[in-house]
This record gives sequence, structure tokens and C-alpha cells, in this order.
Amino acid sequence: MQKVLEELKELLEKAKMTNKLNPPATPEQIAERERSLGAIIPDEIKEFLQFSDGFEPDVNFRVFPLADIKVITHWTNIPAGWLYLGDLIGDGCYMVSDENGRLIRCDTECPPFLSDLSLADWLRDRIFERIEENIDEDE
Repeated sequence: MQKVLEELKELLEKAKMTNKLNPPATPEQIAERERSLGAIIPDEIKEFLQFSDGFEPDVNFRVFPLADIKVITHWTNIPAGWLYLGDLIGDGCYMVSDENGRLIRCDTECPPFLSDLSLADWLRDRIFERIEENIDEDE
């Protein structure tokens, strides 16, 4: 994940989009938030939060800031107690995690509705391309 975050920072610098990054959360802040939520934040999300406490480069992707991560209470097909961590594709596709801190893609429109998610792969496969489009427009 660290290599992907370094690549992301370089891309954002080239695209003049570093304003999309927030100051990082500390490990202590993350641990405190886990205690207050009574849940485990997935490792990739923790790494990301220590890079930028939240991230929203466009309308189709968002990693919530630490303070906005929520415990799910009343979602169809998602157990109460899981965490809502951000959005992947507009409305209907979300990042969630289970009670063990496993990062999961929740797609309310297309089966499989729940599948394992790699944030590093998602960034490389989906988000880097969108940021690169901003570089091409500037040149």
C-alpha cells in the first residue's frame, strides 16, 4: 500500500490536485477512533488515513475522514456493527468492513453484493486513470 500511496501523491502533484489531500491522522487518533467505534478499521484504510485523513478526488470515490467513519446500524444485507468507510462508485457502491476489519466492497446494484476489496488495487485500477486525465488536460 505504501508504494501506491507514493504513486498517488506523485500523480496528484503532476495534476496540481494536492489540495485533495488532508493532513494525516496519527496512529493514536486511529486507535482512539477504533475504541470509540468498538470496531476494527481495516489495515489499508489505516494506512490511507495516515497518508491523508480522508480523500475525495471526484464524485465517484471517497475515503471518509476518521471522524466520519460510521458504524452501520440499519442497512439491508449488511450486518449491524460493520463500518461504513467511504464510497466507490457514486451511489450504490461502498467500502465497508466486517467485525474482523476485512475491507469489503458493498455493491447494492450488482451481484456479488459483498466482495473482498483491495484499496491499493482500486486506486491503481480506477482512480489513477481519472487523475491522469487531469494531467493530460493541463498539458
